[in-house]
Amino acid sequence: MSKEWYRRTSWTDADRADFHQRLARARPDNRAQYLRIQALSLEEVALHVEALTLLDEMVARYPQRTQLAQAQLQRARCLAALGRDSEAVDAYRDAMKTEREFPHVQTEAAIDFGWFAVKRRARNLYPEVLESLAESKRPLLFARERYRFNAICSLIADDQGDSKAAHDCGRRALEAVAEVQSGLRHHPTLGLVKETDPEIHERLKALAG
Repeated sequence: MSKEWYRRTSWTDADRADFHQRLARARPDNRAQYLRIQALSLEEVALHVEALTLLDEMVARYPQRTQLAQAQLQRARCLAALGRDSEAVDAYRDAMKTEREFPHVQTEAAIDFGWFAVKRRARNLYPEVLESLAESKRPLLFARERYRFNAICSLIADDQGDSKAAHDCGRRALEAVAEVQSGLRHHPTLGLVKETDPEIHERLKALAG
């Protein structure tokens, strides 16, 4: 077994039992991180129910402030993937509330929340999305973040009838897609836009054109 026993991508009964045995032997201060990282590994292979179970365990038993906002964001993504949209919205709100209360840790919760809303054209969430983006203290360091931020602003502006803002933000979103260098010497491709949502991307091209 690899020393990274908390990054497994299968979740058989044996996997689950072994993970929890190791978790019980781990230092209490590390358990939240192990649960969150294992949940992320399962989320990445679309085991959303299994990931959510671990995240719920972390939030209930080990709500460590340095891990909590990211765990709540992962909960939101899993819930959204499972079609449990109202619960996902609550989880996004929990993540952003945690960031406000503990600003030392900032996640992509505001951008993820906005992406969730525009993909569903959930117009009732747009005012909250824009407020969350304005309040977020996370800098847009990477092209992927700039793409999604500007795409969200463009699509919301379009739905609200602001054609100039839709055009300007759409153009900035497409500029972020075109970036081929991160600007980081040792990680030249970190944070680049590797794939786009086809429907959203076509809307952006029309708005920016």
